[in-house]
Amino acid sequence: MQRQRATNGAAVLKPAGAGNIVIPKRAAVLRYLAGDPQLADLVPQVCRSARQQFGPEVELSLELYQDPEIDDRYLTLYVRQNPYEASIKDRIDAVREALAHLLDRVAGRLLITTDFCPPRRSHG
Repeated sequence: MQRQRATNGAAVLKPAGAGNIVIPKRAAVLRYLAGDPQLADLVPQVCRSARQQFGPEVELSLELYQDPEIDDRYLTLYVRQNPYEASIKDRIDAVREALAHLLDRVAGRLLITTDFCPPRRSHG
């Protein structure tokens, strides 16, 4: 069963399932999702919602954050624009609020935020 869930986790990260999301360290994200199948099931919906809110020009990057000081890790969906709009935080909050009822039901965490870095590649 765990093997099957890991395969499903891989499917959610395909461009059609995740809405053209950048995943710099795909193997690490897949391992994390394999250990949390409920969160893996929600990732495509989260990515689609963020893509709908921000459109095709904004970079969405799904990354596994690992705290360097304590044993803490969680998925982060970074929203990156060039140039950054003043409303970016409000728009991120809107995505979070729309999905809170789903994300609150799973054990794993997925943070939707920005790091105000420039996009790593074009998304047009």
